[in-house]
Amino acid sequence: MNIQRRRFRRVFLSATALACALYVSPALAGTGSNPWGVPYTDVTPDPSIRFGKLPNGMKYAIRRNATPKGTASVRFNFAFGSIAESEKERGLAHFIEHLAFNGSTHVPEGDMIRILQRQGLAFGPDTNASTGFEDTTYMLDLPKTDNERIDTALFLMREVASELKIDQGAVDRERGVVLSERRARDNYQLKRALQGMQFQYPLTPYPNRFPIGTDEVLKTATADTIRDLYRRYYRPENATLIFVGDADPAIIERKIRAKFSDWQPQGPAGAKLDRGRVDLTRPAAVDVFTDPAVETSVALMVMTPWEDPADTRWNRRRQLIQGAAMSLLARRLQEISNRPDSKLIGASAGRSPSRDLGYTASISAAAKDGQWKDALQVAEQELRRALKFGFTASELKVQMSETEGALKRSAERSSTRSNQELANAILAIVEENDFITTPEFRYAFYRETAPSITLDEVNAEFRRLWAGSKPLVFVTDKSAVDKAEVTAALETSRQVAVAAPVDGGDLQFAYQDFGTPGKIVADKTITDLGIRTIRFANNVRLNLKKTDFENGSVRYSVRIAGGMLALPADKPGLPMLINSVFALAGLEKHSIEDLRKITAGHNVQPGLAVAEDALAVQGGTSTEDLPLQLQLTAAYVTAPGYRPEAANRWAGVLPVLEGQRRATAQNVSSFEVPRIIADGDPRFGVPSNEVLTQRTLDEAKAALQPLLQSAPIEIGIVGDFVDAQVIEAVAKTFGALPARDAAAPAYTEQRKARVRRDTTPVTLTHRGTEDQAMVTDVWPATDDDDYQRFVGLDVLTDVLNIMLTETLREELGDTYSPSVGVNASDTFDDFGYIAVGATVAPDKIGAVEDAIRQAVAKLRDAPVDADLLTRARNPTLQRIDRSRRDNGFWLDRVAVAQTEPEDIERIRKQRATYLSVTPAQLQQLARQYMPADREVSIRIVSDKAKLAAT
Repeated sequence: MNIQRRRFRRVFLSATALACALYVSPALAGTGSNPWGVPYTDVTPDPSIRFGKLPNGMKYAIRRNATPKGTASVRFNFAFGSIAESEKERGLAHFIEHLAFNGSTHVPEGDMIRILQRQGLAFGPDTNASTGFEDTTYMLDLPKTDNERIDTALFLMREVASELKIDQGAVDRERGVVLSERRARDNYQLKRALQGMQFQYPLTPYPNRFPIGTDEVLKTATADTIRDLYRRYYRPENATLIFVGDADPAIIERKIRAKFSDWQPQGPAGAKLDRGRVDLTRPAAVDVFTDPAVETSVALMVMTPWEDPADTRWNRRRQLIQGAAMSLLARRLQEISNRPDSKLIGASAGRSPSRDLGYTASISAAAKDGQWKDALQVAEQELRRALKFGFTASELKVQMSETEGALKRSAERSSTRSNQELANAILAIVEENDFITTPEFRYAFYRETAPSITLDEVNAEFRRLWAGSKPLVFVTDKSAVDKAEVTAALETSRQVAVAAPVDGGDLQFAYQDFGTPGKIVADKTITDLGIRTIRFANNVRLNLKKTDFENGSVRYSVRIAGGMLALPADKPGLPMLINSVFALAGLEKHSIEDLRKITAGHNVQPGLAVAEDALAVQGGTSTEDLPLQLQLTAAYVTAPGYRPEAANRWAGVLPVLEGQRRATAQNVSSFEVPRIIADGDPRFGVPSNEVLTQRTLDEAKAALQPLLQSAPIEIGIVGDFVDAQVIEAVAKTFGALPARDAAAPAYTEQRKARVRRDTTPVTLTHRGTEDQAMVTDVWPATDDDDYQRFVGLDVLTDVLNIMLTETLREELGDTYSPSVGVNASDTFDDFGYIAVGATVAPDKIGAVEDAIRQAVAKLRDAPVDADLLTRARNPTLQRIDRSRRDNGFWLDRVAVAQTEPEDIERIRKQRATYLSVTPAQLQQLARQYMPADREVSIRIVSDKAKLAAT
């Protein structure tokens, strides 16, 4: 279950985000209103959404959408979150969310998830819920929109509405799960968020009502207390049902009315949500948060009054100006962070709303370890510079290009937006009394409005956005910092004179001509899958697949063979350095900041990353921007910059990384466990800070240049395009390069890797709270060369995941979220393993390990029953069906269609292979790959815990 703080917004308001937003502020006047009571104005709402309201007060919204075809997304929202709780109810809104899956009038405890699994919905990816400060939402993504699944979804949401039993036995069984989730989230990040919110919003309930609650309440809450809270707030007047999918809205509306019209509230209603208040007259203040895991950072904040203007064209124009103004400051801060001598490792600026309370204009700057004074000086002086001198015409031109580009791309793909995207957009305006406009409207409005926006207006609005309370400064650092020292440093910074910015000129991209366009020497088509494979005379390979899944968009992949396999084995950590800063290192003729200006308004990404077997860049862009993306990537291949700002950034992030290494059990698992599983192979996991500090850009250059100069290149393009145009763009870039190697080396030695065979238990420690522990059990397996075997292991782990969820979570209540999976490498020979992981209380380690072993023993001892196999396999089958209309799925295969043709064959037989798996095969695989004497047990406990082994 997710815990969110969605309504209490702390996101930055940038022009790009504002341009892409799907919702607007409520109107106060107009000619009528929609069924939710939202008045119309001179802004045109999206006519495709059917709004409604039942006599009992429940609202609903329905929209027909066919991306993906034959599927739907359902969201059931309650205007009830953790700020409605009393002191004795802290955490119970979230507890109710958990209990929604544990028994109702017509669904026995534990059956809801089983019902959904049988219909192809996996617990987590397709079935989930979240609790925030101000609302609770239940989410279902239906793999099909047949009557059975739609009726089941509405039936289960109706059960949640008023039929939850909340008996004491279910409460006691779920209590351990909720406490486990609290333990998992109790880390330095939560503590920083709590202290920061207490500092910024001391007169509101938010700091003392984080949805996760308190141990005191969660350990003692009774069913009666939880049920009383449930009845006070799970009421039709607080509820909104959203349905977006491939179904007739009229039919869905009839079904909603038939299912929910009889819902009546039980007992008195709960009090309206009280958000508290913000004191805009408070004096300037400083607070400091200290923890060994945090990065050094400074937040400079100014509060301004809440505004709720009518949603008119005039106000939308004003919002565009506000977004541009804050983004201009953010761009300046980013440019400073990317300088070769910068003391910062990142900075941003924005304006965030907190409904009914006000707005926060803020600058956040992360600095090198311990250099908070530098971060504070940059924040204060750059804000003062912008307030005094404003921004420049060239800066505004770049920013407006970014906004227009984002709006244009959104309009181009409007008709193929996903169900989830649209459902979540409607969800976002439920409690705001807003209405939604179309991407086409927003783009047209921008084109109409932008020419009239002046630099003077932007500068004036920027000053207004910062005209509020006295500044609040929040510092985080690994070591204690005296608040008086922060105040003094701020005053010292104010004495430094600031100069007007220099208006820069336009830049031209220097990498548009790569030579004579390449010639095609081979051109074939895989007819049944619609994949076209091309080879140029220089051996560059191009694979194409046209689809209609995302209008005006393409997915792309450029792979240069080699990757980790080709990097020197005696320089562990080199892939991390490259992946962290290669894009920032820019090009020979352009810094990264030059590139940001040159590509403003275009959706492109710089750099390359090290994968196991390739250097690669992969992403999505508009069809129109694909040629520029190819030019940019080709420039990184032929003229990488290796600029000093990259080395500066690498040196700055390493202390942050080291501070986080052992901060939590989860961090230790991510940093250390992969290397233990790989029997100490330094290519896996994260090397020590001592090793990482030895890595340099010179080493990266020496290792990368041979690959960039001659290694085989394979390009994959999937989406909405014209073949001839894409082929021409590739021919002018990669096809024009000098000849590449026809094939990559075998890398026989480099492909050797082994899973740990030593079954001696391993215990690691973390620096987090004493009540956090993790258990990971590993069984060696093998690579993915045998597809039937891989599919069998995949189904086996899905079966085991269900078994452990029902045992550890539902029966024993010992863990929040057990995880089970198979890792079968397609790079390293014979390398693979099955892993089971769980976050547990330290005193439950032994019980959890016993439960895992007992579940695995059951798989070895007898075939699984048919229902369990169905529940494990059906969600995968539905995902397979959906994937055929997913550009991301196709790109993964098209990217290597010529060099790894076996992947193409797997597409053809994927569904049939999963269907062919039998209970007997699963038993045989469990016996072969999960014998008791091959288990590797890894425990992670607090370094403050007395437990060594049980």
